[in-house]
Amino acid sequence: MAQRTFNDGTSGDVVIRSGPPASGGGGGSWGGGGFGGNRVGASGNFGGPGAKTIALRKKAKQERKEKAAKDAADAAARAQEQARVQTRQQLLAGQAQRHGIVRAEIDQGFAAKTAQLSSSLEHEISSARQPLDSGSSSERWQLYLLSKEKNEIDGLIARKTSELNARNIAARSFDGHDPLTRTPADFLVRLDQFGDALDSGYQAWENAYTAAHESRLLSTQVTSLTEKSNRLASHHAEQTIVWREREAHWERLRQIAEQRDARIRFKQQADADTRIERVRQANTLRLPATALAAGGVVLTPQGLLVAQEVAAVLENAVQAGIKGLIDLGRIALKTGPVFITGMLESPVLGNGELTPEQRDRLFYAVGVPARTLELYDAQELQGIADERGSVEAEYRLKPLAMSEGVAIVIASTGGEIDSRVPVVNAILDPLTGLYTAEVPGSPTRHLLFTADTPSQAAIPGRTPLAVMEPQAQDIPSGVDLRIQDCIVCVPGLEPIYLSFGVPPMGTGVVTGTGQPPTKEWWNSATQTAGAAIPTQVGDQFRGREFKSFEAFDEALWRTIGEHHPLVSSFDEVNKKRVEQGFAPYAPKSTWVGESHEFELRYQERSEFWSDPFNLDRISIKTPQAAEGWLGILPAVVPWPIPPASSWKPVVPPSSEHIGSTTSPITPTDPLIYPGSPAIPVLPENETFPAVDVGEVGASIPGYPGDMELPSPDALFRDRRDDPGVATGVGQVVSGGWLGEAARGEGAPIPSRIADRLRGVEFANFHRFREAFWKAVAADVLLSEQFYKGNLERMRNGSAPFPKGTDQVGGRKAFELHHRIEIAKGGAVYGLDDLFVMTPKRHIQLHKGQHYDFF
Repeated sequence: MAQRTFNDGTSGDVVIRSGPPASGGGGGSWGGGGFGGNRVGASGNFGGPGAKTIALRKKAKQERKEKAAKDAADAAARAQEQARVQTRQQLLAGQAQRHGIVRAEIDQGFAAKTAQLSSSLEHEISSARQPLDSGSSSERWQLYLLSKEKNEIDGLIARKTSELNARNIAARSFDGHDPLTRTPADFLVRLDQFGDALDSGYQAWENAYTAAHESRLLSTQVTSLTEKSNRLASHHAEQTIVWREREAHWERLRQIAEQRDARIRFKQQADADTRIERVRQANTLRLPATALAAGGVVLTPQGLLVAQEVAAVLENAVQAGIKGLIDLGRIALKTGPVFITGMLESPVLGNGELTPEQRDRLFYAVGVPARTLELYDAQELQGIADERGSVEAEYRLKPLAMSEGVAIVIASTGGEIDSRVPVVNAILDPLTGLYTAEVPGSPTRHLLFTADTPSQAAIPGRTPLAVMEPQAQDIPSGVDLRIQDCIVCVPGLEPIYLSFGVPPMGTGVVTGTGQPPTKEWWNSATQTAGAAIPTQVGDQFRGREFKSFEAFDEALWRTIGEHHPLVSSFDEVNKKRVEQGFAPYAPKSTWVGESHEFELRYQERSEFWSDPFNLDRISIKTPQAAEGWLGILPAVVPWPIPPASSWKPVVPPSSEHIGSTTSPITPTDPLIYPGSPAIPVLPENETFPAVDVGEVGASIPGYPGDMELPSPDALFRDRRDDPGVATGVGQVVSGGWLGEAARGEGAPIPSRIADRLRGVEFANFHRFREAFWKAVAADVLLSEQFYKGNLERMRNGSAPFPKGTDQVGGRKAFELHHRIEIAKGGAVYGLDDLFVMTPKRHIQLHKGQHYDFF
């Protein structure tokens, strides 16, 4: 409230102060006008106030003025302060109103961001994804993807955590508290502290409030990302356990498969070694060293024909033949190759019931001293043998198979007949103490020189040798000129010349190993070098004997078709062809005339087969390939051997029964001829089976002529009734065994069951079926897939029941199906050819419905 002032500058207020009375007072006496003291005229002094009074009055007046000025200044200051306060209150009120509006806008904006938090977060996660780089991790692909996603999210968490810390600092920069929890009054109190810098203070609050919202948003994002990272870590840990169990299972399966493959390879290697050993034994000839000193010898499966008369006549016959050839060259001036048939070894005598091919196997070789061929220098031959060389011979012996037996031909060398004869040494075997020698050629012959006495084949009366009249003839072109001979140097004996009978052309034993197939194995078949024979074929073929190129080709393609990795790149048509033993079709651009299939090309010409089935020298090529030779036998002209019109045995038959001119030391037992047992002749059964006698032995279309088909009377029997041995390795199965596979292509025989049945002999297929289901019931893993009723059936040897929808009529149990029909040559007990099917699918398959199994 403003203070009033009068015209004289006073306010009219009475001020009472303590102190002594004013001067001039009566001092309490009544004299001199004791009433009033200094009043005018009080003491009779009417001259006016004194100087002191005037000074006091001036001073009082001055004080009153100063006081009035001060009061006026204070009033003005108060008015100014009141105006200032009123103005500030107005400014603060405006900032408070602005604070509420802006705060609501910021809250609304961040509420919208919070509502879109998931989508924005997923977008950030997608933006943070890195390109795939599986090479930097050794984890499984699924685990690698989980680890990669978790690492990306962890990177986002780290970045957003750093931003969150910065936003938290910025949020508390206004008043040290969370702006989201402060009231408008708190805002005005802190804003008032900024003084005149209200705008700066407000901007600081707005920044802090925005930072607080961002901090809360970042905190929510970090929490969400952390939860997602934890879920990924948990899922990664679970999947790691799953993958470890899966890998452990796969490792067990791999070990099982590896062991199975090892067993298969071992079995194949053992079978190959057995076959090779059999071939070696079949081509190993035992020669008594003492018998070689007698001269010429003839080697047969029964032993040696080394009787004194035989040796002398054989040697003389060869010498006479050579002399005839020498005379022919001198008289008729023959310069071309000629030959003379010196002797005839006829196993027909006493073996007339055998076929010519079987009789040919009864002759092995003929041997004469090397000097018989005019090779007299034993030391020179020994030196050549030490160097593993060959000697030039003017004459060579060649055994020839003919209808009457085996003719021993003496041929002059030159022209197409090579004059080189290999010379080999007999080497002492320290294990047996015997001398052995290896004769080069195909097949390789092994000679074993023993100290035994000649076998019973040397009995003179059983010598089927006859000397023929020497008759020189020209060697016609086109005859088989293959000769397998050698000269053997045995310590202590003179060198001996041996000539062996050669097998028919196109016949041979498989040698070589082939090459491991690569991923581009089949693609190389269209290239110049061609595709090599895979080692899978070599493991199964090594040591096997084939009688023709056609049989070899068919067996090779069938074997390739049995190995699925080798034919995985084939189309369906070629897969079916290979499974049936036919060569697959080559690309159409490589066709030549009527040749449309891939071909087996041999590195050696067919006219000079020495080792025809060497897998390392055979390749698969297209018809247009220029290198290599087809397995086609040349047309061979028979040797013009004159027939033996009459026999002149070297030793008369039955001369051993005549006896010697001297009495034996011990009496000999008389020979007893018991005679042949009488066999009654029974009438022929002309009613059953109805077999046309004229068709017995006829060729069957579609089968090569040299295939070992069953005899005609066996074609009317069910092969399931024949005994047999289970073969094959089966397949590794997982999951439900007799599930959808049994309704489709068929469920394969599990490898575990195949391991139990392989090599077991069964009386018939019915017994095999019983053993199969019993083995399934006894298997720990497979038996878990069947309920109790089916397990009881399988333990009794019966097949289990499928679902009712898979049963047809009276056929209610699972059935075994041969993929290759038994009538078409399928293996009855081949585990790789057997599949388990439901009755419904089995009936559909044989009726031709949905016949897409092959």
